Amino acid sequence: MIYQTDDQPIVACSTGLSENTAIGVIRLSGFTDLVGSIGPFFKKDLSKLEIRKATFVNLYDIDGNFLDEVVITYFKGPNSYNGENILEIAAHGNTLNLKRIMNAFINSGNFRLAKNGEFTYRALKNKKLSLAQVEGLDALLNASSSLMLDEGLKLLNGSLYQKYTDLYDKFLKLKAAVEINIDFAEDVGEEQSQKLLDEAVSDISTHISSLHRSASVNAKSLMSPDIVLCGEPNAGKSSLFNLFLDESRSIVSDIAGTTRDYISEYISLGNETFKLVDTAGLRNTTDVIEEEGIKRSRNLIDNAFYKILLVNINEVEKYQYHDINETLFDALIFTHFDEFEGDLNLDTLKSNLPKAIKYYSADTSKGEGRLVEISGPIGPKTTSGSIEPKELEEFNLGPMGANQKNGPIEPQDNTGPTGAKVGKNQKTGPIEPPHITDLITQDILSKYTKLRNSDPISIERHRIVINDIYSKFSEFSSNIKYLDDIAIISSEVSILEKKTAELIGIISPDDTLTHIFTNFCIGK
Repeated sequence: MIYQTDDQPIVACSTGLSENTAIGVIRLSGFTDLVGSIGPFFKKDLSKLEIRKATFVNLYDIDGNFLDEVVITYFKGPNSYNGENILEIAAHGNTLNLKRIMNAFINSGNFRLAKNGEFTYRALKNKKLSLAQVEGLDALLNASSSLMLDEGLKLLNGSLYQKYTDLYDKFLKLKAAVEINIDFAEDVGEEQSQKLLDEAVSDISTHISSLHRSASVNAKSLMSPDIVLCGEPNAGKSSLFNLFLDESRSIVSDIAGTTRDYISEYISLGNETFKLVDTAGLRNTTDVIEEEGIKRSRNLIDNAFYKILLVNINEVEKYQYHDINETLFDALIFTHFDEFEGDLNLDTLKSNLPKAIKYYSADTSKGEGRLVEISGPIGPKTTSGSIEPKELEEFNLGPMGANQKNGPIEPQDNTGPTGAKVGKNQKTGPIEPPHITDLITQDILSKYTKLRNSDPISIERHRIVINDIYSKFSEFSSNIKYLDDIAIISSEVSILEKKTAELIGIISPDDTLTHIFTNFCIGK
């Protein structure tokens, strides 16, 4: 169904009506007679109202009852946001006051309440915005992450929108080069006309390849990045969850299976906001309710931006839950070092646990943590000999816990695998070991920054169209070398041109309009 509207003047509160604010802005649009339609509400001759200049006036209802002291600004079409005449009224932001003012205009019969996104729809209809810019505005208004916020700005009138329009211009040049080969090859010269065509193809190829790389980045998890903690019951998930929040938000208990459904809270790391999720303990169970909680946990793990698996160091050899062995975790944290006794079977460690990009050891009761170097074969510090060292120190698993043969582990130098100082410093005294949340936070922000720097394109329609253009152009650029019929080449270029026009929104697919505009707030 195509988004539909009429030409009747509309009114809405652009600043929202969810809570009281100091100032609320009411927007009127689509009127043709400023003096006749709006003048009576101000008991003032508006014919001399200066365009784009704020004016302080009193506002009345149609019966002459005083409503509020307001500031009005007039934007005359077509030089306005949506191409229509617009009057913005800045009033006191009490929601009851704003509603009363809007009702005064609606009850006059000269205005109706705007539909969701109708102001912007009229901007699209009047060619003040393209569809891509409208989608950028949608992303900007509804952003749940700084990535979406930035992409919305880039699409509205920024660098990404410029890339789209540049691509369209390059297709127009390609089309012109094809037309030269058809109609003016003799005038220009066969060699020169072929050179123009080759240059146009090469120029587009570079540009569309760049966009395709951005569209191929998995940006879905960046839109609302989740940090998911998972593991078997009593692995220390809830303890780490509470450490991140710096409060006892999640219940910590020695009873296995305390968390039967996921718990989530938003946290700020650096300048970014993430959703931290504590999931149900993963284990094989016949309990229907617990099984549903584990199913939900699996779904959260699959879609998470950053996946953390916690494993009780005392349970490594008895680790049972293998349904996530195909999952590559961002971090695997060994916990409960305060209870660790004996030697660690390295073969079990490597073969019986899911794979992870980085490994950490942690005492979640104190918050201490250490990066574990397991990037290659785990063994002694020498290059030869048995791969069954007896001292925990040689695993680089950190200072947590005690070594039964040698007592508490005290590294000889003052640095651990991450370069963080541990143990005692003779000049300054004891140095606190790094906090596990600090170590994890560094890695989370590093991954987020790296993905952001790849300029991902997150809007699904854009990703689909860009991938379609890339696929069709790749086929076209391969076939053009073997096609003698320039008319066929011209036809294929026209198809690509239409696809690019669809990306920008010069040609807008009808089925996207309803979805986009119903997502807008009513005053936009």
